[in-house]
Amino acid sequence: MKFNKEIFEMIVMGIGSIGTVVSIFIGLDKIKSTLKEQRFSNRLELAGDMINEYISLSEEASKAVLCMVAESNGYANECQSLADSLRKHASQLEEMKKKIMAYGSTELVNLFFDSYKDVLIKMENDANDFDSFKSYFYYMPLIASYIKYDLTGEIVNPSIFYNSIMTELKKLEKAQGMENFHSEMINTNNLLIQKYHLSKDFVWLED
Repeated sequence: MKFNKEIFEMIVMGIGSIGTVVSIFIGLDKIKSTLKEQRFSNRLELAGDMINEYISLSEEASKAVLCMVAESNGYANECQSLADSLRKHASQLEEMKKKIMAYGSTELVNLFFDSYKDVLIKMENDANDFDSFKSYFYYMPLIASYIKYDLTGEIVNPSIFYNSIMTELKKLEKAQGMENFHSEMINTNNLLIQKYHLSKDFVWLED
C-alpha cells in the first residue's frame, strides 16, 4: 500500500505540474493575444490620424494652388479666405514628414520623400506658378492611398482620394492650360507604381 500511495502522490503531483504549465501557456497566449489586439487597435488609430492629417494637408495644398492661380489671373481679392493655406500646408507637411519617417515602410518613405524634396526645392526657390508644383500634386493621391495601405493593409484606389479630397484642384482642370493635367496625373501615378515596385492594385481606375 505504501508503494501505491507514493505512486499515486507522484501522479497527482505530475498532473498538478502539467496543469500549472498549461495554465502558464494559456495565460501567456492570452497576454500575447491581448497585446496583439492592443497593437492592432493602436495601429488603426494611428492610421486614422495619419490619413486624416494627409487629407487635411492635401486640401490645404489644393486651396493654396487655387489661390496662386487666381492671383496670377488678377483675382487676388476673391481668394483672401485661402491666403493662409500655403502656410498651413507647409506646417502640416513638416509634421507628416516626421510621422512617415517614424512609422512608414521603406516604400512609403521613398515615395513620400521624393515628393517632399521636390516641393521643398520649389518652395525654397520661391516658385509661385502652378506649373512648378504639378509634379508634387501628381504624387498626392498615391501617397494618400499608400498611407492607408501601409497601416491597415486595405487598398483604396488613388482616384478615390483625388475625387474626394482634392476638390479645389479638380476645379482647376477646367482652366486654360490644364487640359492635360488629369491624364498626366494618371500616367505619373502608374509610373510611380513601377518605380517603387508597388502593387498593381494601385493602378489608377476611373469611375
